[in-house]
Amino acid sequence: MTKLQIPYGSKLIDVDIEGKLLALEDDRSKANHKNHDVIRHALQNPIGTNRLREIVNARKNAKIVIVVDDHTREAPTEKMLDALTEEIGEEKKNQITLLVACGTHEPPTEEDLKRILGKHYAHYNLEIHACDAKDLVYQGTTSRGTPVLLNRNYVEADIKILTGDITLHYYAGFGGGRKSILPGISSRETIKKNHALLVDKRAKTTNIENNPVHLDMSEAASFAPPDFVLNTVADASGNLVDAYVGEMNAVFLKGAEVAKELFCLETDDLFDILLVSAGGFPKDRNLYQATKAVENCYRAVVPGGELILVAECREGIGDPYFEDWMNEYATYEAAEEAIKTNFVLGGHKAFYMRKTMKRIRLSIVSELDKRMLNRWGINAYESVGEAFEDKNDKVKIGIVKKGLDTLLVTDEIKEEVRKEK
Repeated sequence: MTKLQIPYGSKLIDVDIEGKLLALEDDRSKANHKNHDVIRHALQNPIGTNRLREIVNARKNAKIVIVVDDHTREAPTEKMLDALTEEIGEEKKNQITLLVACGTHEPPTEEDLKRILGKHYAHYNLEIHACDAKDLVYQGTTSRGTPVLLNRNYVEADIKILTGDITLHYYAGFGGGRKSILPGISSRETIKKNHALLVDKRAKTTNIENNPVHLDMSEAASFAPPDFVLNTVADASGNLVDAYVGEMNAVFLKGAEVAKELFCLETDDLFDILLVSAGGFPKDRNLYQATKAVENCYRAVVPGGELILVAECREGIGDPYFEDWMNEYATYEAAEEAIKTNFVLGGHKAFYMRKTMKRIRLSIVSELDKRMLNRWGINAYESVGEAFEDKNDKVKIGIVKKGLDTLLVTDEIKEEVRKEK
């Protein structure tokens, strides 16, 4: 029997089943792991730019904007701000505004902000980006037709700094870098036009080669490029692995290379049942966020098999359009037609979920309403024990503890990559 604990909300729950644990080896992160001075070391060795202190000192009384991730991410923002404060100089803090990159997410609460910013919560001017604000500034239109409207304070800043973490992303390839701008501090219209490109088969996890979503984001960011970027890479347990600073594209490419090695796990097995934890709070704060774990792992399930997502979802579904589309479009074909003809942010989550459900059976252990999930064609359980009550002992079971940070690379995926080259 496999006895282990998997994340669920803010706690760990026991799993006692016969199954194969699919986990990224601990020595991957240990081999690269450095102490907390890794960020300060990176700031001393920028890629493609001068040191940040030199950039700041060359612009007396400069208006500085530092873009930080919102409450749906787990970037080590407080540690990054510690190091940035030292690099810029404590005496210049009145020149700095922290801009929280929310994209289309709901704004963070005061509690969220204190968790994200720590001691810096009360020390800096603070702005929460609003994608529907009336004063967003038009910067141009990309070659793919995306009109780029950005946060005014960012655009008008003398020195623009991006921070964030580089992680897996299921249609942009990776998070980090240009994503702090689009979607982070863009208008709803900008985000909608960009995300509509996700129907392209090249828009997928870890791929940035000819990925139209990634390329469109990068082009949009080039209209108002940052002066300096600080991105980190952490392992699936949240341990800081490395940091990169300097020019946006160079930083992103370096971090993406490391993240790909960290988070991709090859598997020769396909499973009848795959138990996948999203990774606990905040990754499973709502279904909108937690479904990324499904996208990362579902192709390691045999066609017609079952994926059981373990995600607390204390905040519910997380997006009204996601919920509406799951209610309205009961099949993959219907969701696909809708996403192509009337793209709606949030609706794209239903498109991905219906795509998954066309191949496999989906079950969820959560706090969500069972009747709602059942109407959507999803089995709903209150516990892992309940999910496995009637399972055949001879089925092949796999277990993923941190699904948002684990891309299961199957022979099918490797063959797709081979054909694209």
